[in-house]
Amino acid sequence: MGSLLIKNGRLVTVEQVQQKDLLVVGEKIKEIKDSFTAEEIPAGCTVIEAEGKYVFPGIIDAHTHYFLQSRNSTTADDFYTGSVSAAFGGVTSFIDYAGQFTGLTLAEANQRRREQAEGETVLDFSLHQCVYSLHPGIKDELAELKQSSINNLKIFTTYRKEGYMLAEESWEELFRLARELKLLITVHAEDNQLIEEIWAGHQSRTEVPPHFHPILRPPQTEYRAIIKLGRLAGQLKMPIYIVHLSSREGYQAVKEIRASGGRLIVETVPHYLLLNKDLLQERQAQKYIMTPPLREEADRQALWQGLQEKGIDLIATDHCSFTVEQKLRSNHCREILPGIPGSETLLPLIFSKGVRAGYFDVRRMVDLLSTRPAKVFGLYPEKGSLQVGTDADLVVFDPKKEVRLADAQQHSAAGYTPYTGIELQGYPLITIVRGKVIIKDGNFYGKRGSGQFLPAQESSFDQG
Repeated sequence: MGSLLIKNGRLVTVEQVQQKDLLVVGEKIKEIKDSFTAEEIPAGCTVIEAEGKYVFPGIIDAHTHYFLQSRNSTTADDFYTGSVSAAFGGVTSFIDYAGQFTGLTLAEANQRRREQAEGETVLDFSLHQCVYSLHPGIKDELAELKQSSINNLKIFTTYRKEGYMLAEESWEELFRLARELKLLITVHAEDNQLIEEIWAGHQSRTEVPPHFHPILRPPQTEYRAIIKLGRLAGQLKMPIYIVHLSSREGYQAVKEIRASGGRLIVETVPHYLLLNKDLLQERQAQKYIMTPPLREEADRQALWQGLQEKGIDLIATDHCSFTVEQKLRSNHCREILPGIPGSETLLPLIFSKGVRAGYFDVRRMVDLLSTRPAKVFGLYPEKGSLQVGTDADLVVFDPKKEVRLADAQQHSAAGYTPYTGIELQGYPLITIVRGKVIIKDGNFYGKRGSGQFLPAQESSFDQG
């Protein structure tokens, strides 16, 4: 059984920052103390000197799309390349999505997705289960799904023509079933009726280039969907989770629902915090198409304010990578493959642009990127903590390391980063998954397929 000692690091949890030594034996955190005597250190122990460095619990990217097959295309990153790229950024666990398929129960669809990841990923993972439609027997399927250690569902309020949207008349039935079974519902919140009405007014256009995307899916679509969903959840006295909040109007809807007594858990992502729609006027603007679209500068600032005042609960990435060649196949904003790479840059971007910019401190950052997602999705304290006896998922982070992001330095199979040119101060040096160093000083030491499926407990956010 191998052992690892991290010496003199500044261990960061939600509660405190303290300089301690941390001993790992096998896959678990064995002990944390001021220092270890020679007699207390196991023979053959690997020692990592971390003076002046932070030691974080492993980052959890709670919103990824690796090996996504959609629109007659497959994402550039599969479970192997996506997880390797994420590991270079300090991510140690991720939560991906399983679709709903005709002829398979939800549990069978989830198992199929799990099998696609096992044997490929270098990181531990859990899954969200998408629900596109209801049918007789759905309650039994949901109960079976929960028995297979899945704790949450994902619905879309848009993408009707693509077949992903759960019809509005089915919302209440699913919400009631989820409340009964204590399954957390997560939502892609854009109002499809408004989107289709707006598009109807532009169908005669011969060209619909990238900069039209925000016009076709304005912030009002997010506002309207969150209000509808939040009111329903409030009536049923249950929380729901809003994914990738993108706009000032969306955040206003969140505040209105909470003011009326509703309970929302809210996620945002780095691209809405750091990029704006001006990029959609640039050459190769297709690289910056995702859904919802990039917004105004005022929306960016509103999201940072939301984080600062703790109105936004966590940050994930919505990593959905395509190569530049795939992105450039069309210039029609409704046909461009939506999604960008992001897992690898999550931690360094949020440290540099969040902590260093003074929006929150490093303890709050650990909550946003690790502890809160672990609690919401039933993985805590095994993940998202530095508790003795839990999985030794750790990141050694140099707060002084300066990096200028560039396409060539990234490890995503997309071959580019939407954040190219951004200057960072603070970058991960070492990523440790269950006691094994898989990234150190820019080198990969992991093993394909070493990642494990994570059985999820009920969300720590009760269902009312």
